[in-house]
Amino acid sequence: MLAASYRIAELAAEIEKQTQRIDNYLTSKSFPHPSFDVGGPVDLSLPPDLKYSRAAVLRTTQELNDLLQGPENLIFNHQHNRLVHLKLISHFDLANKIPIHGEISFKNLAATVGVDRAALIRILHLGIVCHMFKEPRLGMIAHSTASRQIAEDPLAASWVGANVDEMWPAPAKTVDALVKWPQAEEPNQAATIPSGTVIDLGGSHGDAAFALARKYPSLRLIVQELPEVVTNSQEEEDLDVKFMVHDFFEEQLVKATDVYLYRWNLHNWPDKYCIKTLRALIPVLKRWQMDLTMLKIGNAKEQDLDELKLVFQDADPRFAFKGMMQSEGSKLAIIEFTWE
Repeated sequence: MLAASYRIAELAAEIEKQTQRIDNYLTSKSFPHPSFDVGGPVDLSLPPDLKYSRAAVLRTTQELNDLLQGPENLIFNHQHNRLVHLKLISHFDLANKIPIHGEISFKNLAATVGVDRAALIRILHLGIVCHMFKEPRLGMIAHSTASRQIAEDPLAASWVGANVDEMWPAPAKTVDALVKWPQAEEPNQAATIPSGTVIDLGGSHGDAAFALARKYPSLRLIVQELPEVVTNSQEEEDLDVKFMVHDFFEEQLVKATDVYLYRWNLHNWPDKYCIKTLRALIPVLKRWQMDLTMLKIGNAKEQDLDELKLVFQDADPRFAFKGMMQSEGSKLAIIEFTWE
């Protein structure tokens, strides 16, 4: 890699190149350009090659930001309260207290939810800096594109709730758990209860998701399937299982999920399509994230473990094989990969 003094120019050139490709495409198609305004597009509708450009811009801008901050700022600029505005928004359902195409005063909003006005303003100003809501004029608050998404998309609202109520508190206890259990050999020797979000890709009518929800009621499960399957699927009362229309060959829409689960479906596709669906996850994956695959072991027509490892490596070398678990007498195995 080039020295940092040259690397920043290289990154800037890459950002300009890839951003220009996206801008030219949106302009040629008369598509709306990205905007923080309430009417801004939720999805840019980019073709696969430009989704790569988008991912490249996001990756390189982060690296450029980190390089220009320097080591001291990288240490001191970690914001421990980064999610506090989302916690406030989620707890008091603020996104639904603000008119979609209007505005409300901070004073009236504070009175509506019954909290101190000054405290509400301080916290929401942090959110506004993060493009969550906007202040169109002094003392007034209105929606941005992101906050409108929370108001109108139940899945987005649920995801915010899961992050601030379950995932955010866990990191503060991680080191404490490691001190208490240095070897971390058991699943209960961790900072979190068995909770989190699992995306069941191609999960059919949700049989596996429902079974997981009954066994682990603190899990949030989302079954992603094609429109005709979702239309004919039924949620079950008291089980946290939702259905979402999604083609798993297209770029994943749900970010920061704990586990992406392929259950007995990769075996139906040639390798090039398996690689395609795995690559569709890459833009939203974070380090150490789990990707679980359940497949049948022992049938000569099925992929064996070594073949599956090759598929993941061909998709991206950052997929790391972690192990295989198979219960005695079972023809199914759970195979774990993490994103590194």
